[in-house]
Amino acid sequence: SASTSPSFQASSLHARSRSLSIAATAVAGPMRVCRPHMAAEPILISRRSMVWVPSPPPSTPSPQLHRSQSSSSDDKPPSALSRCSWEPAGPYDTYLPQHTHLPSHSRKKRVLVLCTGGTLTMSPDERGGLAPVEGALTEWMQEMRELRQPEMPEIKVHEYSPLLDSSDMGPCDWARLAVDIKENYLHFDGFVVLTGTDTMAYSASALSFMLENLGKPVIFTGSQIPLCEAYNDARRNLIMSLIFASRDTINEVGIFFHDRLLRANRATKINTDRLLAFDSPNMEPLANIGITIDENEHLLLPQPKGRLRVHQEMDTRLMTVRLVPGFDDGVIKYAVANPETNMRALVLQLYGAGNIPSNKQSFIDVLHSCQERGIVVVATTQCLTGSVMLGHYAVGHALNDAGVVSAGDMTVEATCCKLAYLFGRGDLSEYEVKRLMSVSLRGEMTTNYDASAPPFSEKVAGITFSSHRGKSKSY
Repeated sequence: SASTSPSFQASSLHARSRSLSIAATAVAGPMRVCRPHMAAEPILISRRSMVWVPSPPPSTPSPQLHRSQSSSSDDKPPSALSRCSWEPAGPYDTYLPQHTHLPSHSRKKRVLVLCTGGTLTMSPDERGGLAPVEGALTEWMQEMRELRQPEMPEIKVHEYSPLLDSSDMGPCDWARLAVDIKENYLHFDGFVVLTGTDTMAYSASALSFMLENLGKPVIFTGSQIPLCEAYNDARRNLIMSLIFASRDTINEVGIFFHDRLLRANRATKINTDRLLAFDSPNMEPLANIGITIDENEHLLLPQPKGRLRVHQEMDTRLMTVRLVPGFDDGVIKYAVANPETNMRALVLQLYGAGNIPSNKQSFIDVLHSCQERGIVVVATTQCLTGSVMLGHYAVGHALNDAGVVSAGDMTVEATCCKLAYLFGRGDLSEYEVKRLMSVSLRGEMTTNYDASAPPFSEKVAGITFSSHRGKSKSY
C-alpha cells in the first residue's frame, strides 16, 4: 500500500531474496540448482528418455536430458513403469515457486510430454492387432509441421520403457508420473501425459489429488485411432493438449479429448467407438474448441496459495459394488468380515439419488458392521448425471443412520481416487476422511456457489481465446 514504510519494503525484499536462496538450496541435491528464471537447465527425468527437440534459434541453447540420482547408472534396461522398485529422489515438501519471474512474452513456453503408451502410440503387429511401438511417437512428432509453428511451445518428449496398455496402469505408475512432474516442475510451463483411454479418467483423477497446490497445467490425452493411421484423432488431440499445457490460466489436471478440455476429476469415459470418448456429465467443459478456443474462465481453478506438494501413497484397499435388483448381500458381508481383505472403504453405486431396497434389512446390518469395523462406506449414483441425496427419500435415512457418506455428484473414478488419496496420506482419522469426502478439494464436486461475470477475450501468440463466465458461447 501507499502507506508502507521504506524500511518495511526493504525488509520484504530481503525476505523475498532469502526465500529464493532457500528454494535453490532445498533442491540442490537430486535436482541440482533450480533457477527461477528458467534458463537452459538440465531436464531431470527419473527414467531413461527419448527426446525430440524442435530446432531452437542459434542463440537459445537446448537443455540436455539427465536422469535423477535415484536412477541406475549402469547399462541395464530400465524396469517396467508399473513396478514400485524405485526410490524417491529426495524430499517432496520443499518450497517450490509456482511460476518463473521472467515475463512470459520474453521467452518461448516449454512443455514436457510424458508418454506411457496407449492407442496413440500403437501400430499393427504381425497378427494385425494394435501394440505400442517404442520410439514411434518421437519419429511422428518430427514430421508434424504444426509443432514448428512460432506460436507452439518448445517440446520435450519422454517415453517410458516399456510402453503400457492403460489397463496395466496403477497407483505405482501414478506415483511415477507425479514424481517426474515434480522433478521437472521448475523447468517447464506445463505437462502433457499420453496414456490409453480405458483408465485415463482414473489416472488423471489420481494425479489431481496427488499434486497438491498445482500451479501449472497437466493435460492428459490419447486417441481412439493411432497416430500412424491416415485418418485419426490423435493429431488434433496432441496439438491441442500442447496448446492448453502452455496456457497460464490453467492450474489443474485436465483431459483434452476431441473438442473439449475437461477437469480430470470430473471426467468419465462414455464411448468406446466414437471420437467423443470422454465427457464431464455434471460440469461444463473447461474449454471448447471450434473456430476459436472458448474457455469457461469462471470454472478454472485459481492459482494455489501454497507450495507444490506431491503425495505418492495411494491406499487402494477399497471395493466398488454396483447394486442390481435381487443382489445377494452375503457376498458383501463376506468381503467385509474377511480379515484378509483389510478393507478401508466400500463404494456403493446405488439406484437414482441414493436408494436401496427398503426390505433389505440384512444389507443395512452389513453397513452397520462396516461402521463398527472402521470401514468408510460412500454412496454414489448409477446415473450418469445428477447427485446423491440420501435424505431425499425415507430409505435414505437408514443409510445415514448406518454412517454412509454421500459422494454428491462425484464420478466413481474421482470417488475411488479421492478415497485412495485420503487414506494414503496416513495422517487422517476415519472421521476426518468421512468429513473430507463431502469437501471439494480439487474441484471434484459441485459446491453451493457459482460465479457470473461479463465475457471477455484475449489473444495469445496468434490464437484467440474467448474467456467468459456463465453459458458457453463463441466470440
